[in-house]
Amino acid sequence: MLASLRNRSYKQALLSRLVGSNPEVCLPAGGSTELRFGEALFVVMGRLAKLDGRVTKAEIAFADTMMQRLGYCSSRREHAIACFDLGKNLQTNLLHFLIPLATIIGTRSGLAEQFLRIQCQLVQIKGVINPPEKIVLREVAEILGFDKSELLEICAALRPPEPSRMRPTTSYLREAYGVLQLEPDVGDSEIRKAYLKLMSRYHPDKLRRGNQSADAVRQAQEQTLAVRAAYEAVCGFRKIRA
Repeated sequence: MLASLRNRSYKQALLSRLVGSNPEVCLPAGGSTELRFGEALFVVMGRLAKLDGRVTKAEIAFADTMMQRLGYCSSRREHAIACFDLGKNLQTNLLHFLIPLATIIGTRSGLAEQFLRIQCQLVQIKGVINPPEKIVLREVAEILGFDKSELLEICAALRPPEPSRMRPTTSYLREAYGVLQLEPDVGDSEIRKAYLKLMSRYHPDKLRRGNQSADAVRQAQEQTLAVRAAYEAVCGFRKIRA
């Protein structure tokens, strides 16, 4: 009970960001809640992304947009990437992260539901949810207090209509514009300009020439992948050549 009451203001602000009711709200210091939520979020995302043997650019871009939504600075981003990589290791025990998370945010809470929604969004990026991914989602849902039928309802609500199944979902497309630092109504000509500008800014070779740390170079590599995935998603949606 006491654990679920900790960092209440942070939990309320974080929930406002994740549900979109107040995406720009300032996040106060979150203490153990911020740490536990972020670690569990990206460890599970890493596991789900890697289960089919390959992590796609779109999945990396999605993880990057989540870091932006959580307001992560460089050090927080590095830790999130490390957690994502840890989750990709099949020897990592997800329960080590999920059980403390459930204790601190509460089962069946608003944050618990948003955590589960984020994971469901990730697995739907590739278009098909494979059996190993379903098993992990079931485990996550159960620990957070949701049964199989509730998990299926969440997945169904996030699934795009059949005719547009192969196109980016509205939420993912909006996040792709965010990665490119563009508004959705921008002209086609501005998309490639923004893409080239960001690729130039984050190009790892530029950092290597500047003798930046290995962590800085790795972060730049992750960012370039996210920018490229976002660019391809927007160009695909607009039917312009990437």
